[in-house]
Amino acid sequence: MNKKKLIRKMAVPAAGIFVISIIVLSLENPLTNNMYQKHLARLNEHVTALTQENQKYLAETAGKIAALAAGEISASRAVAELQSEFLLETQKLGQVKKYLWMSNQSGEFIFGVPAQVFARLNDGFDKNKDIITRDGYYKDRNEFLMKLTDQHDNIDFSDRALSEQEGQRHYYGGRERQIDWRFYRRSDDDYRYARPRTFALSAPVANTAGTVEGNLFLKVDDSANHELYYNRGYAAHAHIYHRLFTPLFTPLAVLSGLFLWFLLPSWVYIDAQQRAVGNPGVWAFVSLISLIFGLAIYLITRPSTMKSLHCPKCENQLNGGGAFCPHCGFDLSSTYCPQCQYPVKAEWAFCPNCRAEMTQRKSLETPPDQFKPTESSLEKD
Repeated sequence: MNKKKLIRKMAVPAAGIFVISIIVLSLENPLTNNMYQKHLARLNEHVTALTQENQKYLAETAGKIAALAAGEISASRAVAELQSEFLLETQKLGQVKKYLWMSNQSGEFIFGVPAQVFARLNDGFDKNKDIITRDGYYKDRNEFLMKLTDQHDNIDFSDRALSEQEGQRHYYGGRERQIDWRFYRRSDDDYRYARPRTFALSAPVANTAGTVEGNLFLKVDDSANHELYYNRGYAAHAHIYHRLFTPLFTPLAVLSGLFLWFLLPSWVYIDAQQRAVGNPGVWAFVSLISLIFGLAIYLITRPSTMKSLHCPKCENQLNGGGAFCPHCGFDLSSTYCPQCQYPVKAEWAFCPNCRAEMTQRKSLETPPDQFKPTESSLEKD
């Protein structure tokens, strides 16, 4: 098979795969944007419902505490009641974690549930109060609790940990991070979320006389539903389009593009050899590094005829003269000189190679009318 024809046959499916892959990949961005807008709508709806539910719960709890206190807040009774309610709330909400505590008007801690969590955090605060005051990172106990309640499992208040971590700094993603609780920051994977997965609510607690006795705080940790909080990049990674189509069509686009890239100089090299163009390798290299521009320059500057005779239809090489192509049967009478087989144009009267008159070709193309009557035949009749 003719090499140039073979290249064209290989280029057609490769070009089809490349175009389809580019179209599929180009649809990723608008589809991702549309998907993320729906994702944000679900997130906002979820956070709004969770906030309203917990704000209502907080207000009801503040009312219960006021009723239990009967003018003076009874911590033991309140904690016992709220501990049992928290067990029910935890079962109802599944994996959503909540932390409830109360401080008086002076900011002093009164009670908190789960009790064991706040007992450990308060013990750590009291034990390191001088260090906390010196650092100035936490304004008071309430801010200390507000920042660390949802991370209580990851905090080590031991002297050993504090002495080992003193002054140490780690870097994550180019950002400086302190690793001990004294200068606590959010976890390093927070960059994947569009908004914090925790939020805090507060409500005043008043006695039966209407005097505000303190403030009730509720911190909700919704990390169990972390996929709802993904930012645009991570939400796209979780989408089926990114998981299925992008890994499939990206290598197809790259491989088909590279295949077409190397087919182009191959065609130029073969065509330059057939037309006796000097330095065909140079033209192939130019088309390789400049693609369409190199091909355009070559097509403009290449000779119009080949060094050997080729059929204009199947492009196979012709050996000697003949009125038809021996490979595909194409009529060559209007393409080559009938005497020397030099390529000619239809409007030429003479062959520029052998000076043969093209009327010979016309006579071949238009056979004489054998049935036209002559004068002698009419006289005989």
